[in-house]
Amino acid sequence: MKAWEDLVGTALLGTRRRTLDTTTQPPAVRELVADRAEPADQLLTAAAVLTTYRRAGKRPLADVKPLPVAADDERPLVPPLARERLARLLAASHPDLLLEWLGIVAGTSYRVPPETLPLLAEAARTKAALRGPLVTVAGPVGAWLGQRNPDWAFLSAPAGETADVWQYGSLAQRRRWLAARLATDPDAAREALTSSWKSEPADVRSDFLGVLAAHVRPDDEAFLEAALSDRAAAVRERAAELLGRLPGTRYGQQMAERLRPLVRRRGRVLEVSLPPGERGEGTVRLRTLVAAAPLAFWTEFGPPAEVVRMTVEGCPSGVLRDSWATAALRQHDETWAHALIGADPGGRTTPPLLGVLSPGSQAATVGHLVSRLPVESFARLVHELPRPWTKELGTALLDWIARQDDHRLVSHAAVVIARAVPRACLGHPLATTRLTMDAGPWRRALTETLNFRREMYEELA
Repeated sequence: MKAWEDLVGTALLGTRRRTLDTTTQPPAVRELVADRAEPADQLLTAAAVLTTYRRAGKRPLADVKPLPVAADDERPLVPPLARERLARLLAASHPDLLLEWLGIVAGTSYRVPPETLPLLAEAARTKAALRGPLVTVAGPVGAWLGQRNPDWAFLSAPAGETADVWQYGSLAQRRRWLAARLATDPDAAREALTSSWKSEPADVRSDFLGVLAAHVRPDDEAFLEAALSDRAAAVRERAAELLGRLPGTRYGQQMAERLRPLVRRRGRVLEVSLPPGERGEGTVRLRTLVAAAPLAFWTEFGPPAEVVRMTVEGCPSGVLRDSWATAALRQHDETWAHALIGADPGGRTTPPLLGVLSPGSQAATVGHLVSRLPVESFARLVHELPRPWTKELGTALLDWIARQDDHRLVSHAAVVIARAVPRACLGHPLATTRLTMDAGPWRRALTETLNFRREMYEELA
């Protein structure tokens, strides 16, 4: 409408710079503004008339059908105290605590109040980890919202049951379908994966290997070996990682055979030659060989605790230790993990290697590291410890931090510990002992968070 555009343009510029061109207005408007002398009066009069026309001068819609109503949800709402806590979590924006709260509710027969779903959906839109438990606690009302707002589509019922979802579904739907089928019908899942493998983009191929990781089995060896020649580096690396988890693979034996002529022991010295290649390629190839070869290959040179402490010649010792750590993580070898942690307790591979250890051994090793590492180094290590933590590890870390003095890095570690220790640790004395008035801010925050989490479980018990 030219009349409306001219009206808006005049209003934006102001009547001192531009007057309303009445010739563009409808005849009825021109008659009304003709006796207005002031440009501003003309503009406001025309705006009032045209606005009323635009709002009311339309024909009513026909055949309008009301929106469908969400299905009934017979589950009771969370208790009043839990509702108040949810409001506090949403107002304070603590996604990690909100994730834990939703996980607790998802394990009960409760549902969340419908009026909180828009805020929860917005939180889950930017933090994907919230989506799984939120779908459970939101129920049919959440599905109803997800069907009407594309940004909240993850709340609607997944299309995983549709027969053609693997061919036509979104990436998220296909991932869900693949994960579900790998658990319930692994042969059908693998058949679907191999049938479409060559037509998938590189990032999708890598992503699907990540889904397969939780279900990898010995008869996947041929498929993973073929993926080793993929044109995408990310796919090749993921395939090598999964092959490393399988014992006795041809790939692992081939890597060991290529590695054998490159390694020789001379007394307390381990001589390792770089594979032939251009500058820099030898080191890369050595990393690949050591990381992929079975760790049993090194037994002919001595036990792990002795081998990792030998003097290395012919290649950077750090390359060899990092590659051993990669192999220990892939093969889940606790003996090698112990040896590597003992040889370099403050190294960057220590946190992931701790995840290889059994719960009791993990807690004992962490207790040993407390005495070997400076407080600052141990505080940094806390941030990188793999999760979820066991009760034994959580207790060991709470005992450690209870003995610490005020320190910036310790206060940062306290935040991680307070939110990562498992439920079984929430009765620790740190959470139940009354603090004195001179307690530092980080100690108060630690105790408050532990208590906050303990109360979450109690309210939803």
